[in-house]
Amino acid sequence: MRRLRRLWPGTLFGQLLLIMVSGTLLVQLMSSSIWFDVRFAQVLEAPVRLMAARSAPLIAQAQCHADPIQVPRGYRLRCTEAPPEVPVDERRGRRRIELLLHQALRVELGHSQHARLLKVRLTDELGQPLVWRSLFGLRTAQAHIQFAVPLADGHWLTIDGQEMQGWSGESAWVLISDYVLRVYALRIVAVLLVCLVAVRLCLRPLRRLAEAARGLGDDLKQAPLPLDGPQEVRQAAHAFNVMQQRLIALVNDKAYFLAAVSHDLRTPLTRMRLRLERLPEGTDKARLQHNIAQMDDMIQQVLDYLHAGERLQWQDVDLDRLVARQCAELASDAEPLPVHGQAGPVRADVLMLQRCLQNLLGNALRYARHVSVRLERDAGAVYVHVEDRGPGIAPELLATIADPFVRGEASRSQALGGYGLGLSIVQRIAGSHGGGLRVDNRAGGGLRVSVWLPAA
Repeated sequence: MRRLRRLWPGTLFGQLLLIMVSGTLLVQLMSSSIWFDVRFAQVLEAPVRLMAARSAPLIAQAQCHADPIQVPRGYRLRCTEAPPEVPVDERRGRRRIELLLHQALRVELGHSQHARLLKVRLTDELGQPLVWRSLFGLRTAQAHIQFAVPLADGHWLTIDGQEMQGWSGESAWVLISDYVLRVYALRIVAVLLVCLVAVRLCLRPLRRLAEAARGLGDDLKQAPLPLDGPQEVRQAAHAFNVMQQRLIALVNDKAYFLAAVSHDLRTPLTRMRLRLERLPEGTDKARLQHNIAQMDDMIQQVLDYLHAGERLQWQDVDLDRLVARQCAELASDAEPLPVHGQAGPVRADVLMLQRCLQNLLGNALRYARHVSVRLERDAGAVYVHVEDRGPGIAPELLATIADPFVRGEASRSQALGGYGLGLSIVQRIAGSHGGGLRVDNRAGGGLRVSVWLPAA
């Protein structure tokens, strides 16, 4: 059962093709048995006519009390006083052969001749009867026919003879290859073409639906799907469009709520900061000022996270120059922030990309030492690797470290604070550009945070 599941194709086109090809082969095998029954009667036409032509002189010359006459090879004659018994056979093919024998004898003798068909069968050269399995055999078929006609003296003349089939002149391999090629191979090719047409006409809206669902994470406000194609596809597209509008409304409400709360919180924070200025210097005043600064930083990071998902202003950006400028602004004597390699131009929003780099470098400078930047470019993407020699991140946190409000201080530094939005903002900006984020611990200690973007 598992082997059958492995053979089952994963794509809808593959499944449709397998079903149609298997069904066609099954129908063809069933129709081949029907074809054999019909062909059994048809292939006897030439032997029956040939036997009637050779039997006509024998019937005209036959006299049961006269000297024996010369008969063709493979024929036998026998005279009887009583008419031979006809076996009961209600097959339609036998009736056709009997009518054909009467017609052929009338043509050869010039007058109507009554005849009783006693036996008719197809055998191979070894005398074995042909059945449906003989369609795949290579032996030459022969027709064995026995019939009886009344003579003028009241006796019955029984003629028993055999003739070759009319279509056995070709090589058996030629016949089989021709049959397989024309009946099976051509039908499979036709089914393949039908599948291609079906995929293009009927499954194109489904592919468009899949592409829209795949791109929904990158651009929630993408154009709605057109309502065309089969009825089921139109219903699915309509449901997708409704879901998209609900998601947009949900995200907008959430963003509006967070932005409003973050904005409104700054008003009481400002009042608190002004009142603190009137208080005398002391430990409590310093602690309150530090708490207010932390709250203000957290509000700013929340707003940055929300702005990271906004619609981008695309333009060509020289990534090498932008990275060099950001490193120069944040570098110090203790951390010179060297840059290695080149990435070249990218298509991006320069403000969002600048915010992404600031978060990457700020995170590294806050938690680690010996920070450096390495740029790479290949055929499809550009990479910005920010490497450090800090404490790194616990392996169990690597998969979720970029989620909002997930903090890694437990493995990086207990003394430094954070709100768990820095890498989330980086991942959100990279995702909105069609790229991504990867975080790995370095051999020998430290962390490597890699951002990749599609190459321009």
